[in-house]
Amino acid sequence: MSAKVVEYWLMTGLNAVINHISLKPIEHALLAGKPLSSQKGQAEAFFLVDDYGNWWILKKFHNNSNLDRNYLNKISLLLPKEEGFLCGTERQVLSHGTLQKIMGCHYDREFDRWLDGTILMPRITGLDWAALADEIRDGTRKLDQLQRFTLCKNLTGLIGLLEARRCCHRDLSCGNVFIDTSTWQVSLIDFDSFYHPSLAIPKGTTCGTTGYTTHLAWNNGKLDARRTWCENADRYALALLNTEFLLMANGTKITGEGGIFDQDELRKQSGGRINSVIGQLRTQYPIAAQLLESTIHSSNLSDCPSPQDWYSLYNTIPGLMFDPPSPNDLEDISPEHLAERFARCKPAAPLWPAPSLLEMPTVVPRIPKFPKLRLPKVKFHQIFFQTKSKKNANSNWRLLS
Repeated sequence: MSAKVVEYWLMTGLNAVINHISLKPIEHALLAGKPLSSQKGQAEAFFLVDDYGNWWILKKFHNNSNLDRNYLNKISLLLPKEEGFLCGTERQVLSHGTLQKIMGCHYDREFDRWLDGTILMPRITGLDWAALADEIRDGTRKLDQLQRFTLCKNLTGLIGLLEARRCCHRDLSCGNVFIDTSTWQVSLIDFDSFYHPSLAIPKGTTCGTTGYTTHLAWNNGKLDARRTWCENADRYALALLNTEFLLMANGTKITGEGGIFDQDELRKQSGGRINSVIGQLRTQYPIAAQLLESTIHSSNLSDCPSPQDWYSLYNTIPGLMFDPPSPNDLEDISPEHLAERFARCKPAAPLWPAPSLLEMPTVVPRIPKFPKLRLPKVKFHQIFFQTKSKKNANSNWRLLS
């Protein structure tokens, strides 16, 4: 159903105005006539583009009956107003009637009903850690030590900001961490399992992603989302991702989800892969090995190393001194502040390259043509003209000119 609605929209070739944004679906590069999309977990994401070339994501949940709209709306207000959380702070939960009827744009009632409960959000610049890790493993990209620790520092900084607000992402994984390789800035996406003490746990919320889920999420042999519905729930996956940032190399073996840890071993808190990873860390980064071991053998999530514990490692790396953020320096998160901030946001216009001199047209100067001056015929007395002809001729010329 989801693909058919968007596929028909693509076939029309028209933009649709959704919540005052003019958008159209992006066609799949290999499957002609099919919209570009990806399926992950409990939702399918369609990729759109606006009139300025910016990419957007339209996220449709498989089962809208379990959708808690109030929960999703509150997430945007609770997140820190920092660049690494833009996917959450600038997303819009759509409802029936957000598709606008505008002449020359796509509209149909079925599509408008389909949009109810979907999430529209900007696409984050860069690529997810799973894709970047693939490039490292096949040798097409190499990271130096400073770049690796910069990724660790930036991800740890985001988790520190969340903890300062008593928030948790609760589903950190290689697919939910985006990296801008031009700046090595890190962003988080997919906040549908988000925790805050003021929120009630939604039905069907996840415990995490395979390869990143703590052993503490199991209760009597079964996954129990309530075991990770608490503060500090991101610390476990933070340790695993930081380890991957430090050790991912050409030829590194990964699991099905794209990480380097086996979920069965994580649940048992032991195994050959875990021992191998800890051995590599002890050789290269002994402090990181201690932090990972503390995480693997933690008895509760608060026992896992905190962001401040990881800062002690980063401050040993030349050129990477870093002070953890202070809660007093964070922005106000009141709804009024958020509304004011959004009001100042305007879509960026594309910057076209300046033409070269050879491409510029030749400018031909145009000199205006004035009408000929017609002088009245004057008859002079013959004697007067003869005696003062030269003087008067010069005087008349000056008057006429």
